[in-house]
Amino acid sequence: MKLRLLAPALLFALTVAAGASESLVLNGSGIRTKPILGAMYELSLSVPESLKGAAAPALIEADQPMAFDLEIQSRLISRARFVEATTEGFEKAAQSGYASAKTKAFLDQFASTEFKKGDFVLMRYADGALATSYRKADGSETTLGTIPGLDLKKALFAIWLGEVPAQDSLKKALLGAP
Repeated sequence: MKLRLLAPALLFALTVAAGASESLVLNGSGIRTKPILGAMYELSLSVPESLKGAAAPALIEADQPMAFDLEIQSRLISRARFVEATTEGFEKAAQSGYASAKTKAFLDQFASTEFKKGDFVLMRYADGALATSYRKADGSETTLGTIPGLDLKKALFAIWLGEVPAQDSLKKALLGAP
């Protein structure tokens, strides 16, 4: 697992995103794998120090700054596959009680994004809105959009932390479990 996500510039960005009062700390990180295909992406969860080690429902429900950083590990991930998998994740989240009418708006942000191995999808929740950006491996970053609403944040976080997560071992890793 790479820890380059903790570069000083990123920690500064997380501090700014969280506001001056509380910076974000890494809660956990793990790899999403698929049988035969191997590693698909690495996902890291950063939360305020006050929520470090909290249970999944508390993290999903919290109206506090937090962030997911998703690093694409496979050439097999395309925009279409990302949208399809995330749509399925939102459907499972909705079945667990975390529905949002804004999931289509979230997915529409990726309409012209070309996914490549080594790139990042950055999803930050702060001040009642979810901001999404795409960072290429060369460091260039594009802001995709900001969508207000705690309901969207809850639905997104439930994809990986909900009752039916994308992958159980990834959920455990995001929660900081060994």
